[in-house]
Amino acid sequence: MDNWLSFVVIALMIIIIPGPDFFIVLNNTLKGNAKNGIMAGLGISSAHVFYSALAAFGLIFILTTSYYVFSAIKILGSVYIAYLGVKTILNAKKTFNITTEPTIQSNISLTSSYKQGFLSTMFNPKAILFYVSILPQFITKQDGSMTIIILSSLFIITVFVWFFICSFLFNYIRQLFNNHKFKSILDYAIGTVLIGLAISIFRLEK
Repeated sequence: MDNWLSFVVIALMIIIIPGPDFFIVLNNTLKGNAKNGIMAGLGISSAHVFYSALAAFGLIFILTTSYYVFSAIKILGSVYIAYLGVKTILNAKKTFNITTEPTIQSNISLTSSYKQGFLSTMFNPKAILFYVSILPQFITKQDGSMTIIILSSLFIITVFVWFFICSFLFNYIRQLFNNHKFKSILDYAIGTVLIGLAISIFRLEK
C-alpha cells in the first residue's frame, strides 16, 4: 500500500507540472467551457490507456529482467524526475499571462477537444518516458500483469481527475496564474518535492 501511495504521489507531481496536456485542457476550457476541458482530459486519459496496454503486454518485464537494465532504468527515472523539478524551479519566474477577457472565446466542438487531448499525449515524450522509466520503479519480477494494470489504472484515474478539476477551476483562478508571487511559490514547492523524490528513487533497491 505504501508503494502504491508513493506511486500516486510521484504521478501527481508529474501530472500537475504545466506541459502540453495542461495547456491543451486550458485552451479548450477558455475557448469553450468546462465540458471541452473534460473532453480534452478524456482524450489525454485515452492515450495513457494505450501506453499502459503496451506495458501490460510485457514491456515492463523485459526491461526489469536484468539487474543492469533495472539500474539503468532507475537512473533514467531519477534523472528525468530531477530534470522536471529543476525545470519547474527555473521557470518559477515566468507567468502564463492568461487573458481574462470574456469576449475572446470561440466555440470548439467536443470531438475536437478530445482529439487535441489524445494527440497531445500520444506525441508527448513525457508520457512515453513515464511507462519506460517511472512505472518500472514500482514493478518487480514477482509481480504479474494485474499489478501493472492496477498501477496504470491509478495513474490514468489521477490524470483524468486532475484535468477534470482543472476544467472547472480555470475560470475562477485566472488571476492567480497571472499573479507572479503565487505561481513562483507553487513552482518552487513542486520543483523541490520532485528533486526529493528523484533522490529517493535513486536510492531505491530492487
